[in-house]
Amino acid sequence: MKLFTRRLTILIPAILISHFAIADDALEIDDAWIAEAPPVSKVMAAYMEIENETQQDRKAVSMQCGEFERAEFHRTVEKDGMARMEHQQVLNIPAGSELELEPGGYHIMLFNPARHLMAGDKTSCSMKFDDGTEIAIELEIRKSSVEDHSHHHHH
Repeated sequence: MKLFTRRLTILIPAILISHFAIADDALEIDDAWIAEAPPVSKVMAAYMEIENETQQDRKAVSMQCGEFERAEFHRTVEKDGMARMEHQQVLNIPAGSELELEPGGYHIMLFNPARHLMAGDKTSCSMKFDDGTEIAIELEIRKSSVEDHSHHHHH
């Protein structure tokens, strides 16, 4: 019985570790960045590519960033020549594909930064998915053109 208990003690952590490694390999986040904003700005926008290499549709359900009060998923929609943002409860990432968060499309709004972030700075966030997987993300602040974030001015 002692041998069984000892083997089980070794086996369970190994199974758990391999589960998380598989979950991390199945979802991948690349090219994560935040558009630089003027020092007085209370809102910034984050962009990235989320790749779903699994055979199941996945959903990003929330994002936490230590240097921001809150983060929300949004999508820019054009109607009658006017661009407006729609809040998204989740981001759907279909099986075997990727979702590109980019200026003028899906993006993440980051509210009330704790400090002025300038091009070249980095900050960390964490994105949570519907299966409980959480992925740590390092985002770089980059200069962007006026067109990239002009649709954020109504906040």
